Amino acid sequence: MDAYKLSESEKESAVNGYLMSLAVFATTTPIPIINLIANIIYYIRRRKSTYLTRWHSMNAFVSQLPLFFMNSFTWYSVWQLVWDEWQLNNYLVAYYVLAVILNVAEILLSIVCCLKIKKDKEVNWVMISPLCHMFCGKKSWDVWQRMWVPADLVYEKLAQEAKPKFVRDVAVSAGSLLGLFLLISLGLSSQKIEYPNLSLFPIIEESIYDRYVNGHEVDEDKASAALRKCVDHICEKNGIDSVNVYLVKSNQVNAFAYCGRNLVVFSKLVETCETENELLAVIGHELGHIERDHVRESVKKNVGISLIFSAFFGNTSNLMTEMTTNHLSRKAEREADTLSVRYLYNADIDPSGFSSFMNKLLSGSIIDDIGFFSDHPATQERIDRSREQVARLAPKQYITVLTEPEWKEFKSLTSYAGTKPYRINHRDNDDDDEESDDEESDGDVHIE
Repeated sequence: MDAYKLSESEKESAVNGYLMSLAVFATTTPIPIINLIANIIYYIRRRKSTYLTRWHSMNAFVSQLPLFFMNSFTWYSVWQLVWDEWQLNNYLVAYYVLAVILNVAEILLSIVCCLKIKKDKEVNWVMISPLCHMFCGKKSWDVWQRMWVPADLVYEKLAQEAKPKFVRDVAVSAGSLLGLFLLISLGLSSQKIEYPNLSLFPIIEESIYDRYVNGHEVDEDKASAALRKCVDHICEKNGIDSVNVYLVKSNQVNAFAYCGRNLVVFSKLVETCETENELLAVIGHELGHIERDHVRESVKKNVGISLIFSAFFGNTSNLMTEMTTNHLSRKAEREADTLSVRYLYNADIDPSGFSSFMNKLLSGSIIDDIGFFSDHPATQERIDRSREQVARLAPKQYITVLTEPEWKEFKSLTSYAGTKPYRINHRDNDDDDEESDDEESDGDVHIE
């Protein structure tokens, strides 16, 4: 039909719309909105082209709408699965199968459209094309004649017939997809499949343990027992579930919590604290992060940011490291500060140790490498807020978890006096092998 015949320039422009859609679809699958925006931009740029060129641009754009919603939910559900919010089941698997079928169909239909355009054949997608006939204007801007020209009568007729066709196609398509979804679900149910747990947290937990804890723990059982006694006392008095505690050899003043209710304390931190309540203040701070789930939320946020950047820049090599070492928000830090004071007070321990330790950081009296609060340095505001919180507490008789001899022995067992300082090297590659084993790394470990 001459009515559907395109010039070579129109063919090229129409084909490019589908090819562009395929290219963006293939490169930005994790972010469906990017493909949708790209198609919208392409259509807008063709809004003053001839009717058929503009129609095909809209056809390529509208075909992305159902995929946008379907793929968006697909990635949302995957996100919930990997963070242990949802569990994989028959219905989700059936949905994923359906999503794969529709995405493959989109790719094949786009290729078919390109071939039909080259052969001057009509393109008529179920549900999609009638919608284009309804919304594509009856007039178009002729680029060459620089004027608005009416569309051919045949397209006006198609536009009039589009509404009932669209309603029919939607009903048939929705019914077919629902039937296929139920059929796949029933088929999976008959197999009684046990789906695996897709959560990333166990993998992250194991990775951090192998990297920062395994092989680096202090060998002295008495030291580990003393730390365990301190942590258990705070947890018991505050109704906190038990946490895994590791005392790690390091020449860095640091402590950190990580997913899986794990707490790591560096030996240099114990050695640096002058009083027991300073150490317990740091421990209380990290327990606050654990109890308020700051670590999990931080990991989820940082992974999301990393995925977005990797979608544009393709840099995923350091994803596992970045998502475990990125800093927590100031809001989370303030909340952990407050909880530390509360936990110590409830445990009958002098909570002023928090401001005392923070003041050391602020004054620079700790001259060794500081990891604790390295992302949010100690500020006078935080010290003042802690002191104000302590001042509002009712007076009480404070105790110590460890006796004075036990505290002194604990500190001596973690001391590196007369021994070679040890530091965990957290570099992501082994390109620094030329550095002597006797030299200390300049790396800074801080995992909230």
